[in-house]
Amino acid sequence: MNKEITIAVMGQPNVGKSTLFNILTGRNVHVANWPGVTVERHEGWRDYRDHRLHFVDLPGIYGLSASTLEEVIARSYLVSGEPDVVLVLVDSTIPERTMYLALEVLELFPKTIIVLTKSDLAHPHGIHINPHVIERKLGVPVVMVSAATGQGIDELLETIIRVSEGFIGRRIPLKIDYGELEPFIRSVEEIVSKTSLVKDFPIRWTAVRLLEGDIDLESRLRKRGEEEALRKIAGIREEIRSMLKQRPEEVFAQKRFNYLMDIVREGVARIDRAKMGAHERFDKIIMHPIMGPIISFLILLILFTIVFTINTGFPFNILLDSMGFNDAASIVEEYSLAGLMDKAISLLGEYIAHALNGSPEWLISLVVDGIIGGVGAVLVFLPLIFLIALMLAMLEDSGLAPRIAVSLNYLLNKIGLSGHAVFPMTLSLGCNVPAVMATRATPNYRERIRLILTIPFIPCQARLIVILAFASALTGIGSVALVLFSYVGAFLVFAFISKLLITYDRRKGLYEEPELLLEIPPLHKPLPKVIWWLTWDSVRHFLKKAGTIIFLVTVIAWAMLYYTPSLEPALEPGDSIGAGIAKIFAPLLYPLGLNYDQAWMIAYALIIGFLAKEAVVGTLAILAGTSGASEAIRVIGLNDPQIAGLTMFSVLYVPCLATLAVIYSESRNLKLTLIAITIMLSVAYLVSLVTYSIITLFS
Repeated sequence: MNKEITIAVMGQPNVGKSTLFNILTGRNVHVANWPGVTVERHEGWRDYRDHRLHFVDLPGIYGLSASTLEEVIARSYLVSGEPDVVLVLVDSTIPERTMYLALEVLELFPKTIIVLTKSDLAHPHGIHINPHVIERKLGVPVVMVSAATGQGIDELLETIIRVSEGFIGRRIPLKIDYGELEPFIRSVEEIVSKTSLVKDFPIRWTAVRLLEGDIDLESRLRKRGEEEALRKIAGIREEIRSMLKQRPEEVFAQKRFNYLMDIVREGVARIDRAKMGAHERFDKIIMHPIMGPIISFLILLILFTIVFTINTGFPFNILLDSMGFNDAASIVEEYSLAGLMDKAISLLGEYIAHALNGSPEWLISLVVDGIIGGVGAVLVFLPLIFLIALMLAMLEDSGLAPRIAVSLNYLLNKIGLSGHAVFPMTLSLGCNVPAVMATRATPNYRERIRLILTIPFIPCQARLIVILAFASALTGIGSVALVLFSYVGAFLVFAFISKLLITYDRRKGLYEEPELLLEIPPLHKPLPKVIWWLTWDSVRHFLKKAGTIIFLVTVIAWAMLYYTPSLEPALEPGDSIGAGIAKIFAPLLYPLGLNYDQAWMIAYALIIGFLAKEAVVGTLAILAGTSGASEAIRVIGLNDPQIAGLTMFSVLYVPCLATLAVIYSESRNLKLTLIAITIMLSVAYLVSLVTYSIITLFS
């Protein structure tokens, strides 16, 4: 039997409440009147996962002062015990004006979700909102939705369930610091605690409301014969008026508004509409069916080249080397951000080893080889991840990203996709997890399914780490060629599989021509504040993985290599627990020309990479007993065709466990998830064999 969750939906007039209510309920709505009044009560239901969601549309109100019948109804319902969760809708285009109600609700009802409506219109209006800042400040989930595009609807439904079950959100009402009013609040709390109101409402909220002169609460006290309490509270109100020369309700409203503006200043950024030029001439060029795609590709190529050069020296170091400036090329590579990070991590390992001198051998090995060697081999690429995230943030905030989407729409149509795919594809270059989630904005269901199945083929930052690690083991032009081949090959596979899926849809009569429905914001200079928000979100995701998943995986990888099945220290890695598991799969790698020892080592690294792709690099370093991945590959003894084949396998097989989890959560289809795994493993194995065979043939 489905568990029922009752959700109150409230907001100020014209925030898009009715539209969102209809979308959430699918117009499965029952209309009646609230008990004892003529105000209509709209209720709707939706089955989601194993829950029955019961939505109750509260009247549109501006606050909870109970000065109108609608406000009395809304407030009474909140404290009735009937709603499990409250949705407070805030208009993304006027957050300062429409978020005040959310503060009032949070002071009364903790299990609240703030829903930022009309999110698709915010950017064109020059408004950027960082929901994470609002979440952190208020302690409640914040979800951005668009009724026009469907963005955020699934996320909102998931959030409702998680809040109702107590996994996220507040446990107690919001407590705003009212400064000099706090002593008066405490005095009224003491009075209220001795009245019958303490059974009906939160005591602090009641005290604040009575100081604001709440007519409804005063009437309740009067009807219950609490005249003495009312007299004392009136005296305290008069004391506030005398001291501050303002009515108490005005002071409370001002304090509440100042609290709100502190949140807005940190979480909302605006661009002056007058400075958002139309740039018609540039739009005509980039929207041109021929020039547009060329310019879009050039923009992406130039930005990625700059990012790679700053971080690793590549490909500028190769250019210098080909011109005969070998020393300059070495300097560029050695003193790149990645080179400096590598040196710092190596020095840290040496320092820690010296500091732990005399400690048990297993502890030294765990810290130096396992933690520093494994996690450090991944963190060396942190500058690259930061720079790529910075580049994508600049494209998105400036308005260039949607223009690139439009310019590439025609080409994407050839493989059954629309310009809606550009944003998930671009996100994939950072991380496949948010990229799969971003497919929610794709209005065509079958196009979204094709994207979910193919997006994981696009190399994310984690796989870029593996690509660069393998490429660094090559010399000269070979390293450049491998990086380019990896990306080109991955995108060709992405296009080919998408084309196959279109053919399948057509045969089943499921194919619909994809359409592009996209709001084009005016071009403008990116705001540093917004760029930082977007960049930090990406970097934080990586650091979280490095600090939790990758750390845990690296320690597990070290333990499985350090100990034998009898839990004795392994004299050789080949005697370890991990080697025993990897050796089962080692024969699958023999067609790549690997010998027994090479095969099980690579198989083990690939198994660990199934959990977190970055860990392939750290695992290889641990296996070879080296500080760097490129050195580890040389120690293992891989030749160029093997390196190329294994690189393509690493690029195309399952990105990570987190990606599989989000594929399942987005599709809610175990069969589809298993199909995705099968496609990725099969394609990766086939492409790696073809790559190895071709390069071997021409070597």
